[in-house]
Amino acid sequence: MPGPAYRLSPWSSVARPHRDVRDGELDMGTYAVNLARVYRGVGGVPDVYARPDRFFTTTYLTEGLGSLLRDVWSSLAGGSGDRVLQLRTPFGGGKTHTLVALLHLARDRDAAASAMPDLASFPDPGPVRVAVLSGEELDPLSTTKASGVETHTLWGELAAQLGCYELVAQHDAMGSAPGGDRLAAVLGDGPVLILLDEVLVYVEKAMAISRGESTLGRQAMLFVQALTEAVNTHPRAVMVYSLQASVGEAAGAEGLLSQLDHLVSRIDAKREPVTGDEVMRVVQRRLFEDLGDPAVRGEVARSYADLVRRQLVAEAETDHARREAEFEAGRLEQRVLAAYPFHPGLLDLMYHRWGTLPSYQRTRGALQFLACVTHALLRAGDAGALIGPGEVDLMDPATRGAFFSQVGERERYTAVLDGDIVAAGSGAKTVDRRIGSDAPALDRLNVGTRMATAVMLFSFGTPEGAEAKGVLETDLVAVTLVPDLDRNVIVAALHDLREEELYLHYGGRRYRFEPKANLTKLVRDEANKYAADEVLGVVRDELQAQLRGARTPVALWPASPASVRDGVAAFTVAYLHPDWSEESQPLTSFIDQAQGGKRTYRNAIGLAIPDVAQFDRARAAARIRLATVTLLGHRATYGLTPEQIEELKEKLANAGRDLTAAIARSYAQTAVPVRTVGSDGPYQMELVDLRAMLTVGRSLHELVMEALSHRVFDRLTVTKVIELAGLGPDRPVVACSDLVDWFFSYFEFTKLTSVTPITDVIAFGVGEGKLAYATGVTVADGAVSVRSPELIRYRTVVPLDEIDLGTGAFILAPDVAARLTPPVATGGETEPKPPIGVTTVTSDELPGAGKPPVKPPAPGEVVQQVDMRLRVGGGGLFGLHRALSWLRDNAASLNVEVTVRAAAPPSGIDQVRLRNGFIEPLEESGAEITQRDLQ
Repeated sequence: MPGPAYRLSPWSSVARPHRDVRDGELDMGTYAVNLARVYRGVGGVPDVYARPDRFFTTTYLTEGLGSLLRDVWSSLAGGSGDRVLQLRTPFGGGKTHTLVALLHLARDRDAAASAMPDLASFPDPGPVRVAVLSGEELDPLSTTKASGVETHTLWGELAAQLGCYELVAQHDAMGSAPGGDRLAAVLGDGPVLILLDEVLVYVEKAMAISRGESTLGRQAMLFVQALTEAVNTHPRAVMVYSLQASVGEAAGAEGLLSQLDHLVSRIDAKREPVTGDEVMRVVQRRLFEDLGDPAVRGEVARSYADLVRRQLVAEAETDHARREAEFEAGRLEQRVLAAYPFHPGLLDLMYHRWGTLPSYQRTRGALQFLACVTHALLRAGDAGALIGPGEVDLMDPATRGAFFSQVGERERYTAVLDGDIVAAGSGAKTVDRRIGSDAPALDRLNVGTRMATAVMLFSFGTPEGAEAKGVLETDLVAVTLVPDLDRNVIVAALHDLREEELYLHYGGRRYRFEPKANLTKLVRDEANKYAADEVLGVVRDELQAQLRGARTPVALWPASPASVRDGVAAFTVAYLHPDWSEESQPLTSFIDQAQGGKRTYRNAIGLAIPDVAQFDRARAAARIRLATVTLLGHRATYGLTPEQIEELKEKLANAGRDLTAAIARSYAQTAVPVRTVGSDGPYQMELVDLRAMLTVGRSLHELVMEALSHRVFDRLTVTKVIELAGLGPDRPVVACSDLVDWFFSYFEFTKLTSVTPITDVIAFGVGEGKLAYATGVTVADGAVSVRSPELIRYRTVVPLDEIDLGTGAFILAPDVAARLTPPVATGGETEPKPPIGVTTVTSDELPGAGKPPVKPPAPGEVVQQVDMRLRVGGGGLFGLHRALSWLRDNAASLNVEVTVRAAAPPSGIDQVRLRNGFIEPLEESGAEITQRDLQ
């Protein structure tokens, strides 16, 4: 079912353009009015300007124009009011247009009033003499005979048109401006209307003609000054004039404009016939003879207002913002009605942006552009509900020509327009097809072309007070939003255009087209030239750089388990390839397999699992880095400007930072094998998530090792080593090489970063007298012997570099060490001991070579009860917390009884803190406390 955009009537079926617009009579002359030619009634003037009835039919009587006409006619009738009026340039109803209105009303009041009845109520001064002085028509270098008299100056032509040339004949011949008295005589007694158009044009040309010690231009300026004074004192005379549109249109004659303005400003009143949103009515009336059913126009206005209302209300966070949203929606509804079938955003763009351009012709050029736009859309037969910036058809040659005439950038922007918008392979057309294929309902809206066209129109001129060129995304959305085109689609299209367009630039949150290539697309196109292997090589180099200096071994992107070395007495982290998957290479294969067969040191390996999204980011950043380096190396080939070179350098730096950041987060999890009681196999893979961990100040490898810190340790306790090794009466000696093998092979042993913790703990245990260390020890035939007693270290300080963990090095139980050391002299006697080097230890008490002393429970083996007494310090409570958490998780199948005895230091512990922190949580959990002693 079609959406609202298709239910709204297209403007082409509602509004009817004037015949010249329908027929494509789009030459500039159709919209250009020459005051002098209209005055003289010569051929070639379009009927819309030559005939009073046609002229006023296509003229919208703005408040300013109506007020000006009424005031002029009141003054001509002898009333009070301003008699010298200067016209300011309006858009869509220009200064010359206003002068023509005055001319027609003075010459044929009845014809004018028949087309515009409001004029009939104006005061009637009777017959009015009219004189027209046009700076565009009169040439100071040649004579004028249009009035039947040969004239040489402005004052000569004025007198000739008023029928009293003889009063200034001598002044005209000599090029000397007459005084006020003579001009008063020229004006006579009856109502007289003097119309001066483009005076600056004449004065500028006349400045080059000498007249005695003066110039004809200077004399013309004196004439204008004297004329204003003469008219101002005349009871029924009015002078309406335009000097020039603006300083920007003064074509280098700003000084003359200022002087002329100063000469007459003491007397004149400045009028602006068109202000604000009246522009819209002016354009409507000039281009359309019928706007169609008001109900249909109202429906369109309400629909567009609702679009804006929903958008603004959705973004509003306060009641004030919601009220503002309602106000803006209501205002847009009224403005759409005033501008229909044009979107007010299009007229605002031309008035406020293009109006700042020196090439912009506010009346004739603007009307010609809009006429071309209207005719092209009418001929194409695919009109929307309104004509907005996005609907302008820049593929139409006439529209494109009128556009470039207005913005004045034809040469520099033709290639931009063709390459990015018009051509079949342009970025805009690419986005059209992409969005159309994803959402067929949007295919006819050509969203890419719509947005690119709007950006192109907004790329010229800047609103008053704006510091940057281009248009904000929010403003673009506001003027291109139509029913059935969601804001999110518009934003997505703009972002796609940033990737596809060669000349579209985005900066400071503004979009604009420029004739220099868009570095974003240049970089992207260059980046796409690199093969995947080249890109991955850059990623690997960065990862390798980040892993350099790791304190434990790493295996980078092993091709297979055999690529990870076995038998290394240190914990190795294998960083798996970015394209690794469990299906192609199970994690367990790295634990079980090594080069040549089964892996021996299975307790010495961890696996870092890649994060696909982060590696994609890393690849993208690597491509950008490669591309920017290439472009900088060929800057002359691409014709890069200094600004673009700086921008490329910034992109290169950003790509480097993005690559580094992506690599720092490129691994999502770590996996280590752990012995789990009750599991089906000898081990399970335990996963630890890295993504929630803070990376600030830590390298990737440090992050991985911290994540494994609860499983992989860099220190041991003597008690733990004695327990794991089984050192004691049943196992009085343990080979250090076996101890190393056990720690790095069997899951029951603590995972260690390296052999250093073993070395450290042996040295500490010897000093504490909890174990002994010796080299040169042999075990044979049930007996332990040492090559020399001096090789035994017991209750002494042993330098770490003297502890050898290789063959022949053993740790010994203290009693064995005592029996192997020389007797100690006491009171002059020597305690007898067995022979040095021999102790009685039967062979069945000695450990099997290379076999671990800890026997793990068999799968399925169960226990009925666990009785355990333990003593923990503050640090050990964390381990106790984990153990209690396991009991909690298995509470459904266990009946747990806990006895707690906590001894405080002599200073004691505050009872309130004890109760709040310890006793009350137990009571609240429902625990049954059978005994409570506080001492």
